[in-house]
Amino acid sequence: MRTFCVTSGKGGVGKTTLSINLGIAIAQTGRRVLLLDGDLGLANLNIMLGIIPRLTIHDLLRGQKTLAQIVMPTGYGLDLVAGASGIAELADLGENERRNVIRGLEGLTGYDALIIDTGAGIGENVMRFVLAVDEVVIVTTPHPTSLTDAYGMIKTILAKEPKPLKLLVNCVASSADANRVADRLSKVTDKFMNGTLDCIGSVPLDGLIEKSILMQKPHLILNPGAASAQRIRDAALRLLDIRHQNPGSNLGRFFQKLLGK
Repeated sequence: MRTFCVTSGKGGVGKTTLSINLGIAIAQTGRRVLLLDGDLGLANLNIMLGIIPRLTIHDLLRGQKTLAQIVMPTGYGLDLVAGASGIAELADLGENERRNVIRGLEGLTGYDALIIDTGAGIGENVMRFVLAVDEVVIVTTPHPTSLTDAYGMIKTILAKEPKPLKLLVNCVASSADANRVADRLSKVTDKFMNGTLDCIGSVPLDGLIEKSILMQKPHLILNPGAASAQRIRDAALRLLDIRHQNPGSNLGRFFQKLLGK
């Protein structure tokens, strides 16, 4: 199973919406996808999907349920592990709670891809997820503050572990706009950091995406023929490019890195 993390330097750049729709795009290729809400203390994946979860990750941490028991189908071809909105103690998991999550993940089988939607920024839980997965997708927009925070995120990750990173530029006005953003971040990454940044695509600013959010339905389901939907599918295919797969990737390696071992 390949593990992916969708993250960003700041909030409000469309990270959660893209996590959902990238997951659906991957599922539409015939793969089994599990979506995990990694924004543990301020979860919103289920809200975006219009789902009221009966069980959340909080039930796992309290030892009342296993992770397999709290996995729920979304109706969109992928399964969800919902977070628990507004529960402050989840924002900074202790070692015992983290181990409960890991043990639960070890019991899950049959999935081809795990996609983790993290919180924004460079907090400890975010960085644990980022450093544990096979592929990190950093979401940014052309806004100067978003670019500055994306740069900070890239710098922090590469200072801890030199690894290839993926970039997805959201809310672009044109392809030229997207290329400018990608070139700017790639050049500083190549020049000043020991790592690489590969742009897997861009998503144009589209009012249909905002409408899908308000309707709590995935954009790829409501508007499959939109140009922005096709861009998301293209990005998902680039992410799945078998030439860049790690043949040694497995859940055991992911768990060890998530625990910091």
